[in-house]
Amino acid sequence: MSMVTSRYGALRVAWRSSDFRTLWLATMVSQGGVGMQQVVLGWLILAMTDSSAMVGMVFALRAAPNLLVGFAAGAMTDRFDRRTLMRTAAFGMTLASWTVAGLLLQDRLVVGHVLIYASVVGVLFAFDMTARQAYVYDMVGASGAIQGIALQALAQRLGGALGALLAGVTLQWWGAGAAFLVMGCCYGISGCPLYARRYHGEAAPKWREPLRQNLRNYVQALRSNGVMRSLMLSTAAAEVLGFSHQVMLPVLARGVLHAGAAGLGVLTAFRFIGGVLGVVILTIYGHICPQGKMLLCMLGFFGAGIVALAYAPDFWFAVVCVIGINVMASATDILHHTLLQVSVANEQRGRAMGSWIVGTGAAPLGHLEIGTLAGMTSAHVALLTNGIALMALPLLLALCLPRLRRL
Repeated sequence: MSMVTSRYGALRVAWRSSDFRTLWLATMVSQGGVGMQQVVLGWLILAMTDSSAMVGMVFALRAAPNLLVGFAAGAMTDRFDRRTLMRTAAFGMTLASWTVAGLLLQDRLVVGHVLIYASVVGVLFAFDMTARQAYVYDMVGASGAIQGIALQALAQRLGGALGALLAGVTLQWWGAGAAFLVMGCCYGISGCPLYARRYHGEAAPKWREPLRQNLRNYVQALRSNGVMRSLMLSTAAAEVLGFSHQVMLPVLARGVLHAGAAGLGVLTAFRFIGGVLGVVILTIYGHICPQGKMLLCMLGFFGAGIVALAYAPDFWFAVVCVIGINVMASATDILHHTLLQVSVANEQRGRAMGSWIVGTGAAPLGHLEIGTLAGMTSAHVALLTNGIALMALPLLLALCLPRLRRL
Protein backbone atom coordinates (compact mmCIF):
# COMPACT_ATOMS: atom_id res chain seq x y z
CA MET A 1 0.00 0.00 0.00
CA SER A 2 2.87 2.36 0.83
CA MET A 3 4.38 1.86 -2.64
CA VAL A 4 1.07 2.70 -4.32
CA THR A 5 0.62 5.73 -2.03
CA SER A 6 4.12 7.01 -2.79
CA ARG A 7 3.49 6.54 -6.49
CA TYR A 8 0.31 8.58 -6.36
CA GLY A 9 2.21 11.13 -4.26
CA ALA A 10 4.81 11.46 -7.02
CA LEU A 11 2.04 11.96 -9.55
CA ARG A 12 0.51 14.71 -7.42
CA VAL A 13 3.88 16.45 -7.04
CA ALA A 14 4.40 16.44 -10.82
CA TRP A 15 0.85 17.66 -11.49
CA ARG A 16 1.13 20.44 -8.88
CA SER A 17 3.61 22.32 -11.09
CA SER A 18 1.84 24.88 -13.31
CA ASP A 19 4.65 24.53 -15.87
CA PHE A 20 4.07 20.78 -16.04
CA ARG A 21 0.30 21.22 -16.39
CA THR A 22 0.78 23.70 -19.24
CA LEU A 23 3.19 21.35 -21.02
CA TRP A 24 0.72 18.48 -20.48
CA LEU A 25 -2.14 20.43 -22.09
CA ALA A 26 0.09 21.63 -24.94
CA THR A 27 1.18 18.04 -25.55
CA MET A 28 -2.42 16.84 -25.67
CA VAL A 29 -3.32 19.46 -28.29
CA SER A 30 -0.21 18.69 -30.33
CA GLN A 31 -0.94 14.98 -30.21
CA GLY A 32 -4.45 15.75 -31.42
CA GLY A 33 -2.72 16.80 -34.62
CA VAL A 34 -0.65 13.61 -34.62
CA GLY A 35 -3.79 11.49 -34.15
CA MET A 36 -5.41 13.25 -37.09
CA GLN A 37 -2.27 12.70 -39.13
CA GLN A 38 -2.32 8.94 -38.46
CA VAL A 39 -5.84 8.71 -39.91
CA VAL A 40 -5.65 11.26 -42.73
CA LEU A 41 -2.30 10.25 -44.21
CA GLY A 42 -3.20 6.56 -44.42
CA TRP A 43 -6.69 7.18 -45.77
CA LEU A 44 -5.58 9.82 -48.28
CA ILE A 45 -2.75 7.78 -49.81
CA LEU A 46 -4.94 4.66 -49.99
CA ALA A 47 -7.67 6.65 -51.75
CA MET A 48 -5.14 8.14 -54.20
CA THR A 49 -3.27 4.90 -55.04
CA ASP A 50 -5.40 1.95 -53.83
CA SER A 51 -2.12 0.33 -52.72
CA SER A 52 -1.28 -1.09 -49.28
CA ALA A 53 2.41 -0.89 -50.25
CA MET A 54 2.04 2.89 -50.70
CA VAL A 55 0.45 3.14 -47.26
CA GLY A 56 3.56 1.44 -45.94
CA MET A 57 5.71 3.84 -47.96
CA VAL A 58 4.09 7.01 -46.57
CA PHE A 59 4.34 5.75 -42.97
CA ALA A 60 7.95 4.73 -43.64
CA LEU A 61 8.81 8.22 -44.88
CA ARG A 62 7.06 9.65 -41.83
CA ALA A 63 9.30 7.59 -39.53
CA ALA A 64 12.55 7.52 -41.56
CA PRO A 65 13.84 10.91 -40.29
CA ASN A 66 14.06 9.41 -36.79
CA LEU A 67 17.02 7.34 -37.97
CA LEU A 68 18.54 10.13 -40.05
CA VAL A 69 18.29 12.99 -37.53
CA GLY A 70 18.06 11.10 -34.22
CA PHE A 71 21.70 11.63 -33.26
CA ALA A 72 21.57 15.30 -34.28
CA ALA A 73 18.28 15.79 -32.39
CA GLY A 74 19.79 14.28 -29.26
CA ALA A 75 22.93 16.42 -29.47
CA MET A 76 20.96 19.61 -30.18
CA THR A 77 18.56 18.86 -27.31
CA ASP A 78 21.54 18.70 -24.96
CA ARG A 79 23.03 21.88 -26.48
CA PHE A 80 20.05 24.22 -27.01
CA ASP A 81 16.96 25.27 -25.05
CA ARG A 82 14.44 22.42 -25.25
CA ARG A 83 11.53 24.89 -25.31
CA THR A 84 12.85 26.66 -28.41
CA LEU A 85 13.18 23.35 -30.25
CA MET A 86 9.59 22.38 -29.36
CA ARG A 87 8.17 25.74 -30.52
CA THR A 88 10.09 25.60 -33.81
CA ALA A 89 8.84 22.07 -34.51
CA ALA A 90 5.21 22.99 -33.69
CA PHE A 91 5.05 25.98 -36.03
CA GLY A 92 6.93 24.10 -38.75
CA MET A 93 4.31 21.32 -38.70
CA THR A 94 1.57 23.97 -38.83
CA LEU A 95 3.04 25.50 -41.98
CA ALA A 96 3.51 22.09 -43.64
CA SER A 97 -0.07 21.00 -42.86
CA TRP A 98 -1.61 24.23 -44.14
CA THR A 99 0.45 23.96 -47.34
CA VAL A 100 -1.03 20.52 -48.06
CA ALA A 101 -4.50 21.82 -47.19
CA GLY A 102 -4.08 24.60 -49.74
CA LEU A 103 -3.00 22.15 -52.45
CA LEU A 104 -5.98 19.90 -51.68
CA LEU A 105 -8.48 22.74 -51.74
CA GLN A 106 -7.08 23.85 -55.12
CA ASP A 107 -7.20 20.24 -56.39
CA ARG A 108 -3.45 20.32 -57.10
CA LEU A 109 -2.24 17.66 -54.66
CA VAL A 110 -0.33 14.70 -56.12
CA VAL A 111 1.22 11.65 -54.46
CA GLY A 112 4.66 13.27 -54.45
CA HIS A 113 3.36 16.13 -52.29
CA VAL A 114 2.04 13.66 -49.71
CA LEU A 115 5.38 11.86 -49.58
CA ILE A 116 7.28 15.13 -49.12
CA TYR A 117 4.88 16.21 -46.38
CA ALA A 118 5.35 12.91 -44.53
CA SER A 119 9.14 13.37 -44.64
CA VAL A 120 9.06 17.00 -43.45
CA VAL A 121 6.76 16.39 -40.49
CA GLY A 122 8.82 13.31 -39.63
CA VAL A 123 11.95 15.47 -39.25
CA LEU A 124 10.13 18.07 -37.15
CA PHE A 125 8.45 15.44 -34.98
CA ALA A 126 11.82 13.77 -34.26
CA PHE A 127 13.17 17.03 -32.82
CA ASP A 128 9.93 17.72 -30.93
CA MET A 129 9.77 14.31 -29.22
CA THR A 130 13.46 14.30 -28.26
CA ALA A 131 13.23 17.75 -26.66
CA ARG A 132 9.80 17.13 -25.07
CA GLN A 133 10.75 13.90 -23.29
CA ALA A 134 14.00 15.41 -21.98
CA TYR A 135 12.15 18.53 -20.80
CA VAL A 136 9.67 16.43 -18.83
CA TYR A 137 12.59 14.88 -16.95
CA ASP A 138 14.01 18.40 -16.43
CA MET A 139 10.85 19.39 -14.58
CA VAL A 140 10.26 16.28 -12.44
CA GLY A 141 13.80 15.02 -11.81
CA ALA A 142 14.99 11.45 -11.32
CA SER A 143 12.62 10.70 -8.41
CA GLY A 144 9.51 11.45 -10.46
CA ALA A 145 10.80 10.32 -13.85
CA ILE A 146 8.50 7.36 -14.50
CA GLN A 147 5.45 9.22 -13.18
CA GLY A 148 6.21 12.37 -15.17
CA ILE A 149 6.89 10.44 -18.35
CA ALA A 150 3.74 8.37 -17.76
CA LEU A 151 1.62 11.53 -17.35
CA GLN A 152 3.16 12.90 -20.52
CA ALA A 153 2.38 9.65 -22.33
CA LEU A 154 -1.20 9.91 -21.03
CA ALA A 155 -1.50 13.36 -22.66
CA GLN A 156 -0.13 11.94 -25.90
CA ARG A 157 -2.63 9.08 -26.00
CA LEU A 158 -5.65 11.14 -24.95
CA GLY A 159 -4.83 13.81 -27.52
CA GLY A 160 -4.22 11.17 -30.18
CA ALA A 161 -7.58 9.49 -29.49
CA LEU A 162 -9.49 12.78 -29.75
CA GLY A 163 -7.56 13.72 -32.88
CA ALA A 164 -8.28 10.39 -34.55
CA LEU A 165 -12.01 10.71 -33.89
CA LEU A 166 -11.96 14.30 -35.14
CA ALA A 167 -10.12 13.21 -38.29
CA GLY A 168 -12.68 10.49 -39.04
CA VAL A 169 -15.58 12.93 -38.72
CA THR A 170 -13.80 15.68 -40.68
CA LEU A 171 -12.86 13.31 -43.50
CA GLN A 172 -16.40 11.93 -43.68
CA TRP A 173 -18.15 15.31 -43.79
CA TRP A 174 -15.72 17.92 -45.14
CA GLY A 175 -12.85 16.04 -46.77
CA ALA A 176 -9.06 15.84 -46.43
CA GLY A 177 -8.46 19.56 -47.10
CA ALA A 178 -10.42 20.56 -44.00
CA ALA A 179 -8.69 17.81 -42.00
CA PHE A 180 -5.24 19.24 -42.82
CA LEU A 181 -6.42 22.74 -41.89
CA VAL A 182 -7.61 21.55 -38.47
CA MET A 183 -4.43 19.48 -38.03
CA GLY A 184 -2.29 22.58 -38.62
CA CYS A 185 -4.34 24.51 -36.06
CA CYS A 186 -3.64 21.82 -33.46
CA TYR A 187 0.12 22.09 -33.98
CA GLY A 188 0.08 25.91 -33.94
CA ILE A 189 -2.08 26.16 -30.81
CA SER A 190 0.19 23.70 -28.99
CA GLY A 191 3.26 25.85 -29.67
CA CYS A 192 1.86 29.06 -28.18
CA PRO A 193 1.79 28.09 -24.45
CA LEU A 194 5.48 27.13 -24.65
CA TYR A 195 6.36 30.83 -24.73
CA ALA A 196 5.02 31.11 -21.17
CA ARG A 197 7.33 28.39 -19.85
CA ARG A 198 10.06 30.40 -18.08
CA TYR A 199 11.31 27.60 -15.82
CA HIS A 200 14.05 25.47 -17.38
CA GLY A 201 13.49 22.65 -14.85
CA GLU A 202 15.21 21.56 -11.66
CA ALA A 203 17.07 18.72 -13.39
CA ALA A 204 18.07 20.67 -16.49
CA PRO A 205 21.83 20.40 -17.15
CA LYS A 206 23.77 23.34 -15.70
CA TRP A 207 26.46 23.15 -18.38
CA ARG A 208 26.02 22.51 -22.09
CA GLU A 209 28.82 21.12 -24.23
CA PRO A 210 29.76 22.61 -27.62
CA LEU A 211 27.83 20.78 -30.35
CA ARG A 212 30.87 19.09 -31.92
CA GLN A 213 32.10 17.81 -28.56
CA ASN A 214 28.55 16.69 -27.75
CA LEU A 215 28.35 14.58 -30.93
CA ARG A 216 31.80 13.10 -30.29
CA ASN A 217 30.87 12.17 -26.72
CA TYR A 218 27.56 10.76 -28.03
CA VAL A 219 29.44 8.23 -30.17
CA GLN A 220 31.73 7.37 -27.26
CA ALA A 221 28.71 6.85 -24.98
CA LEU A 222 27.17 4.39 -27.45
CA ARG A 223 30.45 2.48 -27.60
CA SER A 224 30.88 2.27 -23.84
CA ASN A 225 27.29 2.09 -22.56
CA GLY A 226 25.97 -1.40 -23.27
CA VAL A 227 22.62 -0.62 -21.63
CA MET A 228 21.99 2.27 -24.02
CA ARG A 229 22.88 0.10 -27.01
CA SER A 230 20.65 -2.75 -25.80
CA LEU A 231 17.67 -0.47 -25.30
CA MET A 232 18.18 1.17 -28.69
CA LEU A 233 18.17 -2.29 -30.34
CA SER A 234 15.09 -3.31 -28.37
CA THR A 235 13.29 -0.13 -29.44
CA ALA A 236 14.21 -0.78 -33.07
CA ALA A 237 12.93 -4.35 -33.01
CA ALA A 238 9.63 -3.32 -31.40
CA GLU A 239 9.15 -0.64 -34.06
CA VAL A 240 9.79 -3.02 -36.96
CA LEU A 241 7.64 -5.90 -35.74
CA GLY A 242 5.05 -4.26 -33.49
CA PHE A 243 4.30 -0.61 -34.16
CA SER A 244 4.11 -1.33 -37.90
CA HIS A 245 0.62 -2.80 -37.31
CA GLN A 246 -0.75 0.77 -37.70
CA VAL A 247 -0.05 0.49 -41.45
CA MET A 248 -2.70 -2.24 -41.66
CA LEU A 249 -5.46 -0.23 -40.00
CA PRO A 250 -6.49 1.70 -43.18
CA VAL A 251 -6.28 -1.56 -45.15
CA LEU A 252 -8.46 -3.41 -42.60
CA ALA A 253 -10.99 -0.56 -42.31
CA ARG A 254 -11.40 -0.12 -46.06
CA GLY A 255 -10.93 -3.57 -47.58
CA VAL A 256 -11.52 -6.19 -44.85
CA LEU A 257 -13.92 -4.75 -42.27
CA HIS A 258 -15.64 -2.34 -44.71
CA ALA A 259 -15.87 0.35 -42.03
CA GLY A 260 -15.00 3.43 -44.12
CA ALA A 261 -13.19 6.59 -43.02
CA ALA A 262 -15.27 6.93 -39.85
CA GLY A 263 -14.44 3.32 -38.94
CA LEU A 264 -10.74 4.04 -39.43
CA GLY A 265 -11.11 7.03 -37.13
CA VAL A 266 -12.69 4.81 -34.47
CA LEU A 267 -9.99 2.12 -34.83
CA THR A 268 -7.23 4.71 -34.55
CA ALA A 269 -8.95 6.40 -31.59
CA PHE A 270 -9.12 3.09 -29.74
CA ARG A 271 -5.46 2.58 -30.57
CA PHE A 272 -4.74 5.70 -28.52
CA ILE A 273 -7.23 4.67 -25.81
CA GLY A 274 -5.33 1.41 -25.46
CA GLY A 275 -2.25 3.57 -25.01
CA VAL A 276 -3.98 5.45 -22.18
CA LEU A 277 -4.80 2.19 -20.41
CA GLY A 278 -1.19 1.08 -20.82
CA VAL A 279 0.00 4.28 -19.17
CA VAL A 280 -2.40 3.83 -16.24
CA ILE A 281 -1.48 0.19 -15.71
CA LEU A 282 2.25 0.88 -15.85
CA THR A 283 1.95 3.84 -13.49
CA ILE A 284 0.16 1.74 -10.86
CA TYR A 285 2.04 -1.53 -11.24
CA GLY A 286 5.34 -0.34 -12.74
CA HIS A 287 7.38 -1.23 -9.65
CA ILE A 288 6.22 -4.79 -8.96
CA CYS A 289 9.21 -6.30 -10.80
CA PRO A 290 12.44 -5.12 -12.48
CA GLN A 291 11.60 -2.91 -15.42
CA GLY A 292 13.83 -4.88 -17.80
CA LYS A 293 11.87 -8.08 -17.14
CA MET A 294 8.61 -6.17 -17.44
CA LEU A 295 9.72 -4.84 -20.82
CA LEU A 296 10.36 -8.38 -22.10
CA CYS A 297 6.92 -9.55 -20.91
CA MET A 298 5.17 -6.59 -22.54
CA LEU A 299 6.91 -7.30 -25.86
CA GLY A 300 5.63 -10.89 -25.81
CA PHE A 301 2.02 -9.85 -25.15
CA PHE A 302 2.38 -7.13 -27.79
CA GLY A 303 3.06 -9.84 -30.38
CA ALA A 304 0.18 -12.00 -29.16
CA GLY A 305 -2.24 -9.10 -29.67
CA ILE A 306 -1.12 -8.65 -33.28
CA VAL A 307 -1.67 -12.37 -33.93
CA ALA A 308 -5.21 -12.00 -32.55
CA LEU A 309 -5.84 -8.98 -34.79
CA ALA A 310 -4.87 -11.09 -37.82
CA TYR A 311 -7.87 -13.34 -37.06
CA ALA A 312 -10.37 -10.54 -36.33
CA PRO A 313 -13.76 -11.71 -37.70
CA ASP A 314 -15.54 -8.35 -37.34
CA PHE A 315 -15.04 -4.69 -36.55
CA TRP A 316 -15.58 -4.77 -32.78
CA PHE A 317 -13.29 -7.77 -32.28
CA ALA A 318 -10.66 -5.75 -34.16
CA VAL A 319 -11.30 -2.80 -31.80
CA VAL A 320 -10.67 -5.02 -28.75
CA CYS A 321 -7.46 -6.33 -30.33
CA VAL A 322 -6.26 -2.82 -31.14
CA ILE A 323 -6.87 -1.76 -27.51
CA GLY A 324 -4.88 -4.72 -26.16
CA ILE A 325 -2.04 -4.25 -28.64
CA ASN A 326 -1.63 -0.62 -27.68
CA VAL A 327 -1.78 -1.25 -23.94
CA MET A 328 1.43 -3.21 -24.50
CA ALA A 329 2.82 -0.76 -27.05
CA SER A 330 2.53 2.26 -24.74
CA ALA A 331 4.00 0.31 -21.82
CA THR A 332 7.06 -0.66 -23.87
CA ASP A 333 7.41 2.96 -25.01
CA ILE A 334 7.43 4.34 -21.45
CA LEU A 335 9.79 1.64 -20.23
CA HIS A 336 12.22 2.38 -23.04
CA HIS A 337 12.02 6.15 -22.31
CA THR A 338 12.60 5.70 -18.59
CA LEU A 339 15.34 3.07 -18.77
CA LEU A 340 17.27 5.08 -21.35
CA GLN A 341 17.21 8.30 -19.33
CA VAL A 342 18.25 6.66 -16.06
CA SER A 343 21.06 4.75 -17.78
CA VAL A 344 23.11 7.90 -18.52
CA ALA A 345 24.49 10.95 -16.71
CA ASN A 346 22.16 13.93 -16.33
CA GLU A 347 23.88 16.05 -18.99
CA GLN A 348 23.53 13.18 -21.50
CA ARG A 349 19.76 12.64 -21.28
CA GLY A 350 19.14 14.41 -24.58
CA ARG A 351 21.51 11.93 -26.14
CA ALA A 352 19.67 9.05 -24.50
CA MET A 353 16.39 10.22 -26.01
CA GLY A 354 18.18 10.72 -29.31
CA SER A 355 19.11 7.04 -29.11
CA TRP A 356 15.43 6.22 -28.64
CA ILE A 357 14.61 8.34 -31.69
CA VAL A 358 17.28 6.46 -33.66
CA GLY A 359 15.72 3.16 -32.53
CA THR A 360 12.31 4.29 -33.69
CA GLY A 361 13.99 5.17 -36.99
CA ALA A 362 13.92 1.46 -37.79
CA ALA A 363 10.13 1.79 -38.19
CA PRO A 364 10.31 2.37 -41.98
CA LEU A 365 11.66 -1.15 -42.39
CA GLY A 366 8.58 -2.51 -40.64
CA HIS A 367 6.20 -0.21 -42.51
CA LEU A 368 7.64 -1.18 -45.88
CA GLU A 369 7.81 -4.86 -44.94
CA ILE A 370 4.25 -5.19 -43.66
CA GLY A 371 2.79 -3.06 -46.49
CA THR A 372 4.65 -5.02 -49.18
CA LEU A 373 3.84 -8.38 -47.59
CA ALA A 374 0.14 -7.45 -47.37
CA GLY A 375 0.19 -6.41 -51.02
CA MET A 376 1.78 -9.72 -52.06
CA THR A 377 -0.39 -11.90 -49.81
CA SER A 378 -3.01 -10.37 -47.49
CA ALA A 379 -3.36 -8.25 -44.36
CA HIS A 380 -4.00 -11.47 -42.40
CA VAL A 381 -0.68 -13.04 -43.42
CA ALA A 382 1.26 -9.81 -42.84
CA LEU A 383 -0.10 -9.34 -39.30
CA LEU A 384 0.36 -13.00 -38.43
CA THR A 385 3.98 -12.99 -39.59
CA ASN A 386 4.93 -9.89 -37.60
CA GLY A 387 3.00 -10.98 -34.52
CA ILE A 388 4.73 -14.35 -34.30
CA ALA A 389 8.13 -12.74 -34.84
CA LEU A 390 7.41 -10.20 -32.08
CA MET A 391 6.40 -12.98 -29.68
CA ALA A 392 9.80 -14.59 -30.29
CA LEU A 393 11.68 -11.30 -29.79
CA PRO A 394 11.78 -11.24 -25.94
CA LEU A 395 13.19 -14.77 -25.89
CA LEU A 396 15.93 -13.71 -28.28
CA LEU A 397 16.64 -10.54 -26.30
CA ALA A 398 16.79 -12.45 -23.01
CA LEU A 399 19.36 -14.85 -24.49
CA CYS A 400 21.48 -12.33 -26.39
CA LEU A 401 21.21 -9.36 -24.00
CA PRO A 402 21.15 -10.87 -20.50
CA ARG A 403 21.91 -7.50 -18.90
CA LEU A 404 18.51 -6.27 -20.09
CA ARG A 405 16.77 -8.66 -17.66
CA ARG A 406 18.54 -7.05 -14.71
CA LEU A 407 17.62 -3.42 -15.43
